[in-house]
Amino acid sequence: GFVLIPAGTFMAGSPADEYARAENETQHAVTLTTPFYMHITEVTNQQYADMAQWAYDNGYCMASSIGIIDNLDGVGVILLDLDNSYCEISFSGGTFYVDAGKEDCPVIYVSWYGAAAYCDWLSLNEGLTRAYNHSTWQCNGHDPYGAEGYRLPTEAEWEYACRAGTETPFNTGECLDAATEANYNGNYPYIGCPSGPNVEWTVPVGSYAASAWGLYDMHANVYEWCNDWYDDWYPVYDDDEIDPAGPTSSDWSSRIVRGGLWFYEAAYCRSATRDYFAPTAKTAMVGFRPVRSAE
Repeated sequence: GFVLIPAGTFMAGSPADEYARAENETQHAVTLTTPFYMHITEVTNQQYADMAQWAYDNGYCMASSIGIIDNLDGVGVILLDLDNSYCEISFSGGTFYVDAGKEDCPVIYVSWYGAAAYCDWLSLNEGLTRAYNHSTWQCNGHDPYGAEGYRLPTEAEWEYACRAGTETPFNTGECLDAATEANYNGNYPYIGCPSGPNVEWTVPVGSYAASAWGLYDMHANVYEWCNDWYDDWYPVYDDDEIDPAGPTSSDWSSRIVRGGLWFYEAAYCRSATRDYFAPTAKTAMVGFRPVRSAE
């Protein structure tokens, strides 16, 4: 389920003439010196339920019909909102269940903490040192690239992987086809591009063609949590950078999400589009995919 992404340099952000660009997309060079493995799809409901079952059985989380609660380092934050009627995972009698037909859809109603915890469960399951301290939620002492275990991608890693060597608005070029390339609201295509279908909900991961680097759904379906705190003014998006890890905190108290989602118009699914949610947020809009440094 993982593909190796090579180290390299790319242009992050967007050129001044890119349609719908935002002020926080200042174009600049970013160099990533460490190759990394990235999950080829967004984590699915079944994958999350299976890993949560393992974590629950081993005492790493607690659960009820209301939600999954972290049980590492004594913090106790909510990881997944099981009480929402649109959540596609449930818990009863010590067992997690996935709604029929939703097994391969991306997990939703997962907080940033729930995404980070999943990465740590993967690490513990494989005998690796987990990346996150659940008291501070720092990733390897703010050195994510040096972490041994699984983690969320830095914002730079996410955009680099999404672009897959391209500098166009999408890794598919100047347009994003809602019929064959991404699950977004096709009633609102990118400027100069044809309209398409609007599914109005998530679809199973891998329903559309993979990028040139073998990754699925980097545009739309659901937003994806990144490791970084969000800050409009942090210099990672003002200057050329090497292995940026983002700010150590956020005036917005929010974490980065990238990629756009199923009900957004194409302009907000561009490779450069940046958005943010509070790490406690649990919605139908955000999922995630883990990474692991290769060196």
